[in-house]
Formats: sequence, C-alpha cells, structure tokens
Amino acid sequence: MAKDWLPACISDPEGCELLTQSICRAADLSRPPYRHAFLPSEQLGDSWIGRLEVRSQDGQRQPALDLELEIYGAAADPSLQLSWCEDEERPLLWQGRHPVWMDGTSGQACPRPDDGIPLETLARRLRAELVQG
Repeated sequence: MAKDWLPACISDPEGCELLTQSICRAADLSRPPYRHAFLPSEQLGDSWIGRLEVRSQDGQRQPALDLELEIYGAAADPSLQLSWCEDEERPLLWQGRHPVWMDGTSGQACPRPDDGIPLETLARRLRAELVQG
C-alpha cells in the first residue's frame, strides 16, 4: 500500500491499480461465479468510495448485483461499508472488527439478510488485506 495508506490515483497510479486489483480479486473469490470491476468515484488519503460492477461468467452485466464500497478509517483499523447500488432499502454492511448489518432506510441494526454471507466474506477479505500493522 502507499504511504498515505490508501493511494490517490492521480499521484500514485501504481498503488491505485494494485488496490483496485485486490478489491476485484476479493470480490471474485467471495461472490462466485461473478466477475467484478471496481470503479473508484472518490479518493482521499483516508477513504475510497467506488462501485463494484458485476458481470456473469459470459460477460453479461448484472447491475442489480452492483455494490457501493466505501473504505475509510486508519491503516491499522480500517472500516468498510458495502451497500446495494440498485436498492437503497436493502440492508447494508458495515465491517470493522466485526460485521454490523444496518437497515438501508433507518440505519438501525438488523439481522443479516439471507444473501449476506458472501458480502461478509468479501468485507473480511478486503479488511484483512488492508490492515497494516
């Protein structure tokens, strides 16, 4: 990772590419059989926001499965938030040291949805790659 813990694509294109590849690899492993592309939309030294776009094995876009990913916090203790791009009312996942599911409308804690395990797996994988000791 870059010195500023999260790279800025303008000043550190190589670090940006490495982080993007890590995000996509973790998503591909966590949500088979889909393939993922990460499109950053906001980048600061301590946060990244972007869209994880999903394609089927044969390359067909699956926009209903797209996720917004926010990475923020500190290198030693990063936090992630995953939410559905197409349905803001679906529960979203906040992942720090533990996963917390929140109602997409109220922000109140809620139970993990039936299809939540792959998102928790993705968040754990990404956080493990991001933690810098």
